Amino acid sequence: MNTKLIISLGTTALVASSLLAFSPCSNMKQGNGSSCKQQKMMQSQNQGRGYGLMQMFKKLDLSDAQKTEIRAIVKISMQNIPNPHTAFSDDSFDKEQFVKLAKQRRANRVENKAEIIEKAYKVLTSSQKKDLKTMLDMKDMMKKSQMMKGSCSK
Repeated sequence: MNTKLIISLGTTALVASSLLAFSPCSNMKQGNGSSCKQQKMMQSQNQGRGYGLMQMFKKLDLSDAQKTEIRAIVKISMQNIPNPHTAFSDDSFDKEQFVKLAKQRRANRVENKAEIIEKAYKVLTSSQKKDLKTMLDMKDMMKKSQMMKGSCSK
């Protein structure tokens, strides 16, 4: 009886400590070596690139026609972005072309993002536009409240 109780308590303690050690905001390093602060920085960087806004568009209960139109807008816009990988060929690499295309891509990133957002925003209905604005406001409030709490609080 005592042996079973000790084994079950030990197993429970082991599982609980494992879960705690690998929680998103634990101070211990995870398998990939990133801490909570690094994870939050990466999330904010991804949101800054427009991934967060496009995810918000997906949450707007779009019709099939709207989804198709927004996909087409994104696809066309992505085709117009210069690709530095064209500097590679089967047997050579053009350094000057790669640098030129990479700089063009970086310089036009904000304009391309704004263009995609503008065209996709025109596809939305007025109620969807209001919902998007509400989501953006909530996101700002959550970001401000997280900053007030600290960088790694639960």
